[in-house]
Amino acid sequence: MPFPVITFQNVASCAHQGKALPVPPAGVVLVSGMGAVTAAHMYAIAGCTYPAMTSGAQACVTAKVATLSARVLSLNMPLAMLASPPTTGTCVPTGLPLIVNAAQVRVLVT
Repeated sequence: MPFPVITFQNVASCAHQGKALPVPPAGVVLVSGMGAVTAAHMYAIAGCTYPAMTSGAQACVTAKVATLSARVLSLNMPLAMLASPPTTGTCVPTGLPLIVNAAQVRVLVT
């Protein structure tokens, strides 16, 4: 089943509303003028409000997209796809969901 490609335009956050940005910068494939996120991208999370002070646990630091295209590649890396909106990945070290909201719906991959 085809799903929308995740791009740098998609707004992403951890479950504690920390802002998540894909790194490294965009690759070769552009979707509506924005770089497509691939399996090589990690999300850097800033501003996670996980209660680290009271519980002693670490806040969300990075995240990785879990749903990847099987057929469409960019530089031999599968493109990330928004298969189960809004949750599409896992934050590290907490294991909580990465929430990626839909942005573009014109380009679909499988």
